[in-house]
Amino acid sequence: MDRLERIFELQASFDASVQNRPPFSEWNKEDRVVALLGHLIQESYETRNTLGVVITGDRKWWKQQVLTEEKWCNVHEELIDCLHFLVSAMISAGLTPQTVLEAYEKKNLENRKRQTESY
Repeated sequence: MDRLERIFELQASFDASVQNRPPFSEWNKEDRVVALLGHLIQESYETRNTLGVVITGDRKWWKQQVLTEEKWCNVHEELIDCLHFLVSAMISAGLTPQTVLEAYEKKNLENRKRQTESY
């Protein structure tokens, strides 16, 4: 089993234990994905805040921005929270590790082509 498959497996198992409760269990696919993406956005903001970035995207220029090892551990934890919600949204949208890889490879090629064409 590859690493992406393992992540999807772990997330699907966790989701089965928490997403079978109302109101989430009663929502349609679109509402589930919207809710999960909302949580992904929130976790992204928490990651930025941990890095010392205010909601506007500006650095807190009035503060020294050297992160300690402990702060970096917090950043890593927030990024993993982001991954949890992203993978859960992918699963809810019907993606699999294989379809994610295929779509990623296709989009990566497109992005590389755009860069060579000064997109």
